[in-house]
Amino acid sequence: MIIGLTGKICAGKDTFASLLPEDRFAVIDVDALGHEALAENKDNVAEAFGADVIRSDGTVDRKKLGAIVFSDKAKLEALNSITHPWMKEKALSLAHEAERAGKIAVINAALLESMGFVRSCDRVILVTAGYGVREKRAAERSALSSEEFRKRSEAQKDIGISLFSSGKPVITIINDADINSLSRQVSFLCDTI
Repeated sequence: MIIGLTGKICAGKDTFASLLPEDRFAVIDVDALGHEALAENKDNVAEAFGADVIRSDGTVDRKKLGAIVFSDKAKLEALNSITHPWMKEKALSLAHEAERAGKIAVINAALLESMGFVRSCDRVILVTAGYGVREKRAAERSALSSEEFRKRSEAQKDIGISLFSSGKPVITIINDADINSLSRQVSFLCDTI
């Protein structure tokens, strides 16, 4: 079984994923694969966005790149065209590997829909939280300013919109409270799968 896990910035999907029992679930973190995709495709990234997005040690400066792509939709689409195919292929390979090992694969991806993962999933979990809660978490977790958070949130405005018409079962998790509330929801979900 493959489960898609998605949610907007700071909704808590990573925390949700961390609460899943490792003996039953294999979480594939597509955001982490994005870091690998940048490393694997850094020459294409430099060509598209300029050599100054590459640090002196040869790694992509994700903060500089983020400032560029999250303020311009066309540039974000250009970056996605470079990294998404590699990320999708790797994530699905890892998911099938987990299934062969007898585990439930969980593809944890904010862009689950736009990357085309939904059709490969047996069901989808959408983690939600209010804008103010997410903004506060972003400030605490990543020191994002209100403006930076707004830009990233705006870039993710379509997350969750097509899930309910996908034909896949969708489970919505509301993560506006504390970790104990989220943990109870995870436990209930694990008992029903």
